[in-house]
Amino acid sequence: MKSVVVNVFGSDYNVRADSDGEHVQEVAGIVDRKMREIDRQFNQASSTRTAVLACMNLVDEHLLERREDVRWVSRRVGGLIEKLELVLGGR
Repeated sequence: MKSVVVNVFGSDYNVRADSDGEHVQEVAGIVDRKMREIDRQFNQASSTRTAVLACMNLVDEHLLERREDVRWVSRRVGGLIEKLELVLGGR
């Protein structure tokens, strides 16, 4: 396990992770940007509230992307099934 120091929303955190330091820095950068975005939009007095809102926003974005991926795969598989039925039905 590696130890990496990251800075998120003005605070340093010592993070231990199995992944490389570059990945940990990338994740911390995403969280930092989202917290700063939320802070600009809502100007929360508490960094804890900002962190919770940022986490909820990031999870929402992730779930929406995941749902879109599932819809894409479903459409793609449906198209392939139609093609297979045409090929197999023609026998």
